[in-house]
Amino acid sequence: MKLRLLVFFGLLASLFVNAQAQAISNEVVFVDAKGNVLAPNATLNLNKVEESSFPPGQKQIATKLFIRNTSGKKQNVKLSCTITTLEEGQLKVCALENCTIGDAVDTYDVGTKELPATAQKEEIHADYSFPDKGKCIATLQLFIEEKGENGATTEKAGPKVTLNFDPKSTGIVYSSLQDSYTYDIFNAKGILLYKQLTSLSKLPKGVYIVNRKGVKGSVSTQKYIIP
Repeated sequence: MKLRLLVFFGLLASLFVNAQAQAISNEVVFVDAKGNVLAPNATLNLNKVEESSFPPGQKQIATKLFIRNTSGKKQNVKLSCTITTLEEGQLKVCALENCTIGDAVDTYDVGTKELPATAQKEEIHADYSFPDKGKCIATLQLFIEEKGENGATTEKAGPKVTLNFDPKSTGIVYSSLQDSYTYDIFNAKGILLYKQLTSLSKLPKGVYIVNRKGVKGSVSTQKYIIP
């Protein structure tokens, strides 16, 4: 009798797990740099530390993933990022033509974009920067937005991947990119505050827009937060 009950509950548990797996849409998937499709709840352990070119004077752990539409039809895709652990620094996630910087434990909307029916890939860049020692755990979650007959938008959960940024017990791998930069600093309203700074280390607390220029002509504009 006990054996029958154990088998019965085992079957129930198996059905429950299968139902949960089926509830996760696989119409969009995460893909790594080698083209491998990640499991719906994958965890990636990241520990390659580099010197950060932005923000300067800090260290960073960076990774690149991709989003692929496998449904064969257009999909309106949303990406969110939930930071569950952040000991120091900040996490920047760029995807779907938008960038989001998280400097606290919270959930952030990264972006939303309509992906074509073709199986082309959308890049995700996730960069964790920190001054000395740090650790960050964040989960990227995909959603498919659908409109019903009444015009209301609903979200269908897709796969998620957890990024575990942990620099402990690793040496620093210095970036091969060696360039000198100057920085033009603007406030959030677009007013120029400082021109051609060679360092950002003495900026007071605040939210800035930084225009970075290199001697090789490289230019980038990013949001920079000093908490």
